[in-house]
Amino acid sequence: MSLRPIEGSGFEWLPARFQGWTGSATAARLAATALEDSTREGYGRHFALFSEWCAENGLEPCPATPAMIACYVGWLAERGTIAASSLQPYLSAINSYHADRGYERPALGHLLSRARQGMARGQALVSTRDTRVPLPPEAAGTILARTLALLAQRRSELSRLAFAQWLRRRFAILLTYAFLGRQDSSVHLQAEDFGVDDPALWLRISEKQKRGMALRRVIRLPLRAAPCRGHQSAIPALAQLGRAYLDARAAVVGSAPEPRWFFQLPGEPAPSSTHMAAWLATTLSDEGIAAPSGFAYLGHSLRSGASSGCEAIGVSRFRGNWAGGWSQSGRTRELHYIDPSILPSPAAYAFFGWLLDSAYELAEPQWERAPRAVAREDPGEAPDAARRAAFGGDA
Repeated sequence: MSLRPIEGSGFEWLPARFQGWTGSATAARLAATALEDSTREGYGRHFALFSEWCAENGLEPCPATPAMIACYVGWLAERGTIAASSLQPYLSAINSYHADRGYERPALGHLLSRARQGMARGQALVSTRDTRVPLPPEAAGTILARTLALLAQRRSELSRLAFAQWLRRRFAILLTYAFLGRQDSSVHLQAEDFGVDDPALWLRISEKQKRGMALRRVIRLPLRAAPCRGHQSAIPALAQLGRAYLDARAAVVGSAPEPRWFFQLPGEPAPSSTHMAAWLATTLSDEGIAAPSGFAYLGHSLRSGASSGCEAIGVSRFRGNWAGGWSQSGRTRELHYIDPSILPSPAAYAFFGWLLDSAYELAEPQWERAPRAVAREDPGEAPDAARRAAFGGDA
């Protein structure tokens, strides 16, 4: 019988309650093993978002009150990225987290029911269409070119902190775009999860729905990719901005302890998807880039715009799924991230042409053990040698 340990679960308090009775250790592990892996990981993501809201309001996420949950639903409604019909998993995660720890479930009651009904009615009265549209590669190319052109000027005219913040906004957007990434994945990059070396710009990524896995993948974008269809690669320019951001960040940090998160500067809270949305809005406004009337560029627009750009220039569906971390057997990307109105363009070839040239494996793939991850019988797709190395010799 294979059971999860109670460490890191919501049942670490159970052994003390059981008072050493026979079977108590196994009972606690049975409770910790109850949920399917996908449900457990989904609850973890949803509760992390609630914790983000709590941190912004100076609140502890557990134990929460029904009034807190109602305001949280209001915040989700303001973001405009979640339909009222999709709220239940977010609320179930909060209730499960509390129940596991011996608290009353707070995401229940008349107030919450009314808030959910109001959210559904409000969304139905506005529109049922999705107003988010992909950010076209041309817009990303404009931001990249303008940032490079203004780099020296902004460095000389702004304070160290203001320059680091200006460059951070733009580099976060462009890095997310080039990696076909999610905004939440970018803001959750730790300081050691980014690098620029001789052959590549790289990220160490814990992917959505796989953050509990023991192995994380390292993705590289080639710095020496040949021109594609006559268009120079944008990756070397992006690497130049990456080095400039590292220098600007180091200048601000100085002798202080380095912040944990890559896009975090000293004295700031942990960055969140809300911060990324603000960075995107500010940068687009600065450059005079606006979505078509009635639509909006939001965080989702980065991932969908990059995915659509890949599709437009003929990157195979397999390679596009690989680059962005989508399932090779699912249809999520096809249904929600590819917009055929995005056409081939010089910017699309500059950002994603290297995928056409098959230069997507520059060295032996890497897998690294994630902190606090639970070892599983199948730790992922790492070949046997990499698997044994990652797990200290265990196959």
